[in-house]
Amino acid sequence: MNSIVPDTLQGALILSLIDFVLSFLVISFIGILLAGFPLLNRMAAWLAARRPVALAVAVAPQAQPVEDPGIPEEDVAVIVAAISAMVGEHRILHIEPAKQGDGWLAAGRQAQHLSHQPPRNPKR
Repeated sequence: MNSIVPDTLQGALILSLIDFVLSFLVISFIGILLAGFPLLNRMAAWLAARRPVALAVAVAPQAQPVEDPGIPEEDVAVIVAAISAMVGEHRILHIEPAKQGDGWLAAGRQAQHLSHQPPRNPKR
């Protein structure tokens, strides 16, 4: 079987030269690619600066909350809490109007304080 590169010192040198050239090309390509990322950031900033102002003005009024007297505050609080729970930001423990939460708050504090007390030994 005829080999392309002879199995001698000259063949080893040819393989080393080919390896060096290909490694240089691959590393150069990676360097050019990495150097392009800051250029992409600059291009994105330039495109954002050239974006029409009318688009930003048209979106701004829609982002403001609309007060509707027909929606109770409790419903809004429940909807916001449910969305936050779905997103994973918070965990819903209890929902009730703030004016009636004093008893629940006191019971929670008492349970918390009692959970930190050392166990009592009835044999003493």
